[in-house]
Amino acid sequence: MKPGPASQLNKEVLSRIKKLVIEGKTLVEIAKVIDIPYSTVTNWTCFNVEKLSDKIEGWKRDRKLKLAEDKLERILEMNHDEKDTLKVQADIAKFTAETLGKKHYAKRNEVTGEDGKPQEHNINGFNFIRNEEDNTDNKTDS
Repeated sequence: MKPGPASQLNKEVLSRIKKLVIEGKTLVEIAKVIDIPYSTVTNWTCFNVEKLSDKIEGWKRDRKLKLAEDKLERILEMNHDEKDTLKVQADIAKFTAETLGKKHYAKRNEVTGEDGKPQEHNINGFNFIRNEEDNTDNKTDS
């Protein structure tokens, strides 16, 4: 099988796509701006060329988190009497920040240990580690 032509998806194009995604542009708009056929851009995303689809999803989350942070900052600076409208905006911004930026904003209520690791419990000098696979507790000496 012959190799196809060199891909136009290089670091410069990726950088331009990232900037446009963060600005909120659609794939159609991005294709026009970077002057590459829309069908090529959709092929890049469908086949995840250079992990473009994954990167776009990450950039979209970054954009939403930035919008939520900006909204929270503007709300904090407001002197506003329309409390119902303000509360809805604040709740939406807070929800977005807590879900997309959970590392920095979420209230941690974990059943597991940090980052999904098993929790250890020390009871009467014994360490217990919860084994989720077989639903038993493994007792180890401390």
